[in-house]
Amino acid sequence: MNRKIAFVAAALVAAVGFVVVAPPASAAVRPVITGTTACDADTSTWTITWTVTNPTEDAIEIRQVSPDRREPIGTFTGIAAGDTLPAKSAGSLTGTATVHSYFKTTDFLAIGLVDTPVQTTRGVVDLPVCGDPVMPTATFQSRCDDLLVSVTMAAGGYTVPIEVWSSALAPASLRVEPGGPTQTLAVPWNQAGRVTVNIDSIGTIGTAAWQYPPACMPPSTGVAQFFSRANGRFVTAYHGQAHADAHGASAATSFELHDVGGGDIALLSLDADRFMTVSDNTSALELGAVRVAGDADKFQIVTNADGSISLRSKLNGKYVSADSEDRTLTANRDTIGPWEKFTRYAPGVGPNPILAGVNDRFVTAESAGAKPLIANRQLDGLWENFQIINLGNGNIAVKSVVNGKYVCAESAGRLSLVANRTAVGPWETFKVVRNIDGTISLQAKANNRYVTAESAGKKPLIANRTAIGPWEKFYITL
Repeated sequence: MNRKIAFVAAALVAAVGFVVVAPPASAAVRPVITGTTACDADTSTWTITWTVTNPTEDAIEIRQVSPDRREPIGTFTGIAAGDTLPAKSAGSLTGTATVHSYFKTTDFLAIGLVDTPVQTTRGVVDLPVCGDPVMPTATFQSRCDDLLVSVTMAAGGYTVPIEVWSSALAPASLRVEPGGPTQTLAVPWNQAGRVTVNIDSIGTIGTAAWQYPPACMPPSTGVAQFFSRANGRFVTAYHGQAHADAHGASAATSFELHDVGGGDIALLSLDADRFMTVSDNTSALELGAVRVAGDADKFQIVTNADGSISLRSKLNGKYVSADSEDRTLTANRDTIGPWEKFTRYAPGVGPNPILAGVNDRFVTAESAGAKPLIANRQLDGLWENFQIINLGNGNIAVKSVVNGKYVCAESAGRLSLVANRTAVGPWETFKVVRNIDGTISLQAKANNRYVTAESAGKKPLIANRTAIGPWEKFYITL
């Protein structure tokens, strides 16, 4: 059934364009343009009747007629350039436009007159959605290398021009036929950060962004943390780069290793969800893409004689070093030295510094562990990092990172604590006591005495206290 709904709207008239000359004010004639709209709900088509009236009694030739002509219908008849706009008393000119409805929109008619400084005068009508339009549909599929855009038009619709836009790609054009084959476009993954599909000049029918399909991800070989042997800091990624400057393990220091073949791995920052890549310009390790893009993202793990590991970039064959002023990791070394060595730890088992509550100083394994532990350092480094070994039943052992030895309550607690044991026994076992202020105290199994920062930290740590006071409190990550 042909249902027609009539809408009458006074046109919004606005001058558009540029003033090209400055003739007398009387020459600035602006025709009055109004539009009446009617909706054919069966075909979702608007018919717009445009009326153009001369506000003066002087007939004027029409120089330009610019309707808002849109596909799939977009016709306009009745008024053309070269026609004469009669005097006001002689009546108006009438033109008819047809517009297919998809979205709420507007339509315009622009008229330019001969010998007038106003380039065009425009009338505008509002067009709500007419009927129940048959719309084209857009679907998206993220594949390993691209985002596949597919557009179809159901039978009963119209032939429609489609534009596909992305943040890094010039617009591409498609054309869908009612009941016809699906039209597709593959947008490269690195240009598909945001892809928009539009009915050309009318409105958006779909938006999507490429996401790395899990099936395309190289196989994971586990999650690890990398601890710099030179400065006692964890590798972390922030401000777009990797740095060896984290004081302790955290979510930001975790990297997932992916096997990319040929004996190489890729490092995925779990905190940033980006693979690390070597910069072509600076060789710095930077946060790259969400997928492995090439040799810049690939590294070889080299195991050193002392048990540490080093990373060698496949891009330039250089070793990754933390020896820079801001501790940025850079693949720029030909040989392996202290700054190119890292210890690989599983999440949750890496070392951390121990801070004495009495003086806010870090506990150090003095002289690389050759001397007793003492809480006298303002900054933490390799000597100030310890790995906490959970022995069960609330007991731990403390292992110095600098020499790989366990901390001992020497002579059953009669002598100062020192990191010099290769195995854990009673003298190397400590019970964890959690204090209500959030600090930790350690009770030596060797003598059931509490570890103290003797003389408020001026003397070495020793397990000789029967009660907990300020000197016996520490901040320890367990």
